[in-house]
Amino acid sequence: MSEPVVPQRFLDLAAAVRAPKELSAGGLRARFGDPAEVRLAVGQVWRARWEETSLLVLVLAITDREVNAVPVTIDPPGEDAASLVVDGTRTAFGVESTVWAGLAGPVPLRVLDRVVDLWEPDLVAWAAETADGGAPSVPTGARQGTVPASVFDPSEEVRAELEDDLDALRAAPGLPEAKGTEKVVSLGALLNGLPDLPVLGAALGVPQPEVMRILRGSVPLKPGQVEAVASATGLSVDAVAKTVRPLPAALVAAAEHPRWRETWIRRAKRLGVSEEEARLSGGYGTLAIAARETGGAEPDWEGRLQQFLRGEDLAGSDA
Repeated sequence: MSEPVVPQRFLDLAAAVRAPKELSAGGLRARFGDPAEVRLAVGQVWRARWEETSLLVLVLAITDREVNAVPVTIDPPGEDAASLVVDGTRTAFGVESTVWAGLAGPVPLRVLDRVVDLWEPDLVAWAAETADGGAPSVPTGARQGTVPASVFDPSEEVRAELEDDLDALRAAPGLPEAKGTEKVVSLGALLNGLPDLPVLGAALGVPQPEVMRILRGSVPLKPGQVEAVASATGLSVDAVAKTVRPLPAALVAAAEHPRWRETWIRRAKRLGVSEEEARLSGGYGTLAIAARETGGAEPDWEGRLQQFLRGEDLAGSDA
């Protein structure tokens, strides 16, 4: 399988100092294993990526759908008073790295792309305590950042770019998650069981079997299709939008885990759709399998997800 690599500029920097092999595709696999088997852990440094935005982040804490993390920069250089500048001897990068603890916050799991390093607990603890407003002792092999000389200092621009990148990553679309026990009326039921299939098919631009799956709620309507159905049926956009059944929270958490990131990207390329669409339709495909094969117990969503993807030759030892 193809494997993402660290941005070339990081490799170029590391190659000039020490241990460049640790950041190569082979080096990352040797250190952290297959991306499909990765175990998310505090202290890991990940590449977070969505569309044109790419950023390194240090993981401070983990929840179901996101991590609390701080950005890490290598190039261009920059720092502020809430930063820790870590010597190259303490990381795989081999050059000074800046941890921007003042920018700590949530980062969705769905944008974590590849683990690239694992930092020691004292560095992680410093970042976490500083992010919480503390003033911990500076770890060995690091120094605290300094206040930029003026608003025109290059560090101010670096910080502003990091804030923009974090906003872009947090805005990456996630899967619709069910809240509470609210029941969803399917589009078929909303149309009183008498939909005009040819009209709906023409409006949606999909064949009749796909229309039937949409009517049953096993395939979600995409944003543009909601408006198309409303126009073709006379229903309001709001009423049609409410027929899109959200996914169980546990399934959402499983599907958005970074171990599946490369699989969704490969599925998107195969189908000629966006990564968002590939994950969304895959989530509903997994839900459909569970609906057919389980009783009242909570399904093993990870297992169902593997089953669905295995059916498309996308899950296995090389996934």
